[in-house]
Amino acid sequence: MSVMLTNFFHRASKCPVACFLKFLFSGSFIYAVHIAAYHQTDMSPYSYFLLVDTVAVIAVLALAFHWSCQFRKVEKKKRN
Repeated sequence: MSVMLTNFFHRASKCPVACFLKFLFSGSFIYAVHIAAYHQTDMSPYSYFLLVDTVAVIAVLALAFHWSCQFRKVEKKKRN
């Protein structure tokens, strides 16, 4: 477990925005699934569609920042 935490903190220190967006995406995805499973009648379809769109935007941003961090790592390795 300590190796897993060490790796997490290492990644978070190298690219904090991507790490935060991945965490935010995970939480919002779980929340959207919870709403879909247990609160279908409490929400209007429009507000649920807005929630799903927000989760999708967070996912795209997380992916873009993750790729950006990966490209920076490759560029640093090529320079050295």
